Amino acid sequence: MPILMTARYQVRPHAIDRCKKAIQLLVDHVKKNEKETLFYMAQQETLNPYSFLHIMIFKDEVALILHRSSKAAENFVKALYPETIDPLEFKEYNMTATNFNL
Repeated sequence: MPILMTARYQVRPHAIDRCKKAIQLLVDHVKKNEKETLFYMAQQETLNPYSFLHIMIFKDEVALILHRSSKAAENFVKALYPETIDPLEFKEYNMTATNFNL
């Protein structure tokens, strides 16, 4: 059963460009190397450009573990976490309805 997750956070204004680069590097890695990560999208809020939301769908628990244990995820954490205002808020969801083919 797929695992649906979000991650929400806000970064310090001086670090926004550095954090956006870390996001792009992570998403590039996911696209090239994580075939079991079925969907990964990072969004920047329009009205508050320091706020971000990631939406992820992992095929299963193994895919999630592989993602979390990747070198790219480690680099992302090292670059981003020190620049967040509050800890990242992760949430897991159950699928209710979608037009996305899983």
